[in-house]
Amino acid sequence: MKLVRTRAGIVSEVMSVGRRGYTFAACLLLMVGLTTHAQAQGTPISRSSQDITVAQGVPVTPSDPAVRPSAGMGAGLPLQSTPLEDLLLEKNLISRDEWLRTKAEEERRTFERLTEGQFRASPRWFERINVNGYAQFRYSTRSQNNLTNQQGESFSNNNNGDFFYRRIRMVFQGQMSDRISFFIQGAYEGNGFQTSNAEMVDAYADYYITKNKEHRIRAGLQRVPNSFDTYRSSSQRQELDRSESVQTGAPGERDFGLAYYWSPKVAQERFATMTTYHNGPGDYGVFGIMVYNGQGRNQIERNRDKHFGAKLSYPFELPNGRLLEAGVLAFTGIYNVQNVGAPTSTSGSRCAKVLTHGGCEIQDQRVTAYIFTPPQPWGFQGEYTVGRGPERNAQGFVAEQELHGGYAQVNYTWRYSDVGQLTPYVRYSYYHGGMKNFQGAAADNTMWNFGLVWEPDTHLRLVSEYSLHDRLDTTVLALNRSQDELYGHWLRFQIQYFFN
Repeated sequence: MKLVRTRAGIVSEVMSVGRRGYTFAACLLLMVGLTTHAQAQGTPISRSSQDITVAQGVPVTPSDPAVRPSAGMGAGLPLQSTPLEDLLLEKNLISRDEWLRTKAEEERRTFERLTEGQFRASPRWFERINVNGYAQFRYSTRSQNNLTNQQGESFSNNNNGDFFYRRIRMVFQGQMSDRISFFIQGAYEGNGFQTSNAEMVDAYADYYITKNKEHRIRAGLQRVPNSFDTYRSSSQRQELDRSESVQTGAPGERDFGLAYYWSPKVAQERFATMTTYHNGPGDYGVFGIMVYNGQGRNQIERNRDKHFGAKLSYPFELPNGRLLEAGVLAFTGIYNVQNVGAPTSTSGSRCAKVLTHGGCEIQDQRVTAYIFTPPQPWGFQGEYTVGRGPERNAQGFVAEQELHGGYAQVNYTWRYSDVGQLTPYVRYSYYHGGMKNFQGAAADNTMWNFGLVWEPDTHLRLVSEYSLHDRLDTTVLALNRSQDELYGHWLRFQIQYFFN
C-alpha cells in the first residue's frame, strides 16, 4: 500500500480495506480525532522541547532518539510517536520505511511548532541553548607498531594495545533568533602525544537569508567541501575511521571560512530522513560554495592564497521508497607543506620551493564524486577522488604529484526491536598519493575493513572491527631513504555513548 503522508489520507486508505472491518476503521478515526485535538491545543505528543538537539549540517535536522534506527547525537528532535502510525505498523498496513517517513514529516512539523513556542516562552537567547555530546572509548591492537593510521587514530598512533579516548565532544548550540543559529563543539581527546587535549573543532553561525531556510550563509570554523565522508560526523558514522583516500584532502575535516548553502524544502526533508538511518551527514545543501584558509583545522593561514570549494548533489527518492544521494565536490588552492627543509639540508623531507617561494607551496586540487544510499535494510556508500597535491618521492623531495583513490562500502541493518539493531559492514579502499599534513609522505595503501556495530540503546553504540593493511610507512622519513612497505592487521573495539 502506498504511503499517504496526511492522516486524513491514511484513514481514507485504511477504510477502503473492507476486510479490516468497520470497527477497526472507527477506532482509527477516534485516535485521529484525539491526536489532532491534542495538537490543536498545543500539547506535545511526546517529549518536551528541552530534548531538542540538532545536526551539524544544519541547525534543524530532526530525528528520533527514542525510535530511530540508529543512535547518535547528530540526529536531534525525538520523532513524534502517535498511536495511529504505530497501530498501522503493527497491523502491517504500512512498512517500517513508510512509518519512518511519516514520523520524519511529523517531527519536522512538530519541530517548527516547538521552535515558535520556544521563542514565545524563552525570549532570551541563552535560555534556548542546548548541550549534547558523545565519547568514544577504544582499545586498539595491531600486528606491528609502525602499522599506523595517521589520519584516524590520534593517541593510538604511539601506543599498541592501550585503552584510550578517541573522541570526547561537547556541543553547545541554539537559536539566537528565527534567522540566526550557532554551533560550538569542543574536543577533549588526545592529540597523539598526550591522553587529553582541549581544542575547538566547530565554531560557526548560520544566517538564514530566507524565512523558509532554503538559503543560508555559514561563517566560522566548519566542515569544508572535500568529500561526503568529510561531512559525516563521528556521532553518525558507524565505521571507526574515514577512508584515507578522501580524508587526506581535508585533515581534520574543518577550516576557517565563509560558505553559502542552498537546499530546497524537498531536499531538506530527505536529508532529515536519511539521518534516521545510518551515516547521513544532515543538510549540507544541494548546492554549496566556500572560501577558506586551506591549511587545516585550527591552523593559521601561511600564504595569501585561499582555497575555494564547491558541492553539487541531490537526494533522490526512488519509486520503491529507497533514498539515494549522489553528488560531486571539488576544491582548489595552494598548500604550504610544513616541517620540510631546503634542497641542501639533511632533512628527511626537502622542497626546492623553499628557496624560491620562502616555503614549500604546492598546488592542492581535488574532484570527488560519491553515491550514498542508507541501509533499507542494505546500504551502499562509495567515493572516488582524483587531483594533484604534495607528495614526497624516494629521494625525499616534496613536489606536486597526481593522486587518486576511493572506497566502496556495503552494510546491512537488522532491527530486532524499536531501538535495538545490528549492522555488519565491509569496506575496501585504496589511495595513491601524498599526505600533505605529514611532510607530503607518500601514502600508497590498500585496506579491507570488516566491522560489526551493535546498538542496544539509542545512547550506546558498540563497534568491533578487523582490518587488513598494505601500506607505506609514514612514520620514518630519512634522508635518501624510501619509505618501507608494511603488511599487517588491526583489531579494534569501541564503546560510544551519547549525551542527548
